[in-house]
Amino acid sequence: MHTLHPLETLPPQSPLISRHRSLPLIAIAFSALGVMLIGFRGAAANSIGLQPAPSLTPVLDRLATPVMPASPTPIDLGRMIYYLNCMPCHGDRGQGLTDEWRAVWVDDHQNCWARGCHAGREGDQGYPLPRTIPAVIGSPPILARFLASDELVDYLRRTHPPQRPGALSDDDYRNVAAFMWWASGRSMPAADQSARFAPIGIAISIGLVVLIVFLLMRRRARHRSLG
Repeated sequence: MHTLHPLETLPPQSPLISRHRSLPLIAIAFSALGVMLIGFRGAAANSIGLQPAPSLTPVLDRLATPVMPASPTPIDLGRMIYYLNCMPCHGDRGQGLTDEWRAVWVDDHQNCWARGCHAGREGDQGYPLPRTIPAVIGSPPILARFLASDELVDYLRRTHPPQRPGALSDDDYRNVAAFMWWASGRSMPAADQSARFAPIGIAISIGLVVLIVFLLMRRRARHRSLG
């Protein structure tokens, strides 16, 4: 009588079932691939967002009035408020009252502390102007001491314009703060949180879909083997 080897007592495995046993590894691989692709996409988007947009035409007039779109956003409106109220002292790029920025103006406006201008002497037409006016836009964020844009709005309302603090409307203060916040590379905390957890959520979703497909295929194969 032929004696069965212990391994011969096991029924042969279905090739379909054998393939199903590798599906958990496929699910893990797909999840990892999803995380890598999403992370690469996010990193690429962030790196592109931090780079200045290429200028196809030279900037001919840095003092030109901004062009407003047909449906302006708060940032667009804030850019105009900045142009009208902040740019003369804080610069067209938020760089502050630098020598380079003053050189853009016509000759008789380049010396802000000349007699008749902002020197603080009798007969001057403008309010006294400090010798140093800091930058208000830049990265790393110059506005880092403000934890939220609402704090910046309150500060601007209490201190600006320096000759008439609080003279602008509430909407103007909110819009110019939104523009400065955006131009400095800042984002709202809620947006930061959603952007941070979005790749994780997508990767988990991909993994769950693959796992569900695996379980359904395994169940189908089991029914076939029993039938």
